[in-house]
Amino acid sequence: MANPVTVSCSLNAWTKVATNVQIGNVWILSTNPTEYLHTYRLTAQAAPTDKSEGALFTRNGIGINSSVGIDVYIYPTVTAGLVRVDV
Repeated sequence: MANPVTVSCSLNAWTKVATNVQIGNVWILSTNPTEYLHTYRLTAQAAPTDKSEGALFTRNGIGINSSVGIDVYIYPTVTAGLVRVDV
């Protein structure tokens, strides 16, 4: 597994935090105050465009476990956010 990276996520926008991954974790680093959504796409597919495409991302983080490469996206809804990505 590569070294973890931190990724800043813009408010009310989808940010790609991992590309072509099959296994790993994403953790919330900035929680003051914000709410995060997450979604994924198969690698090379179009990025999400609407907030409704996401699911609530809890402070417990999300696990990535896919049989094919996926791109992972995060969407902060209250303030800009910061996540840690371990892949």
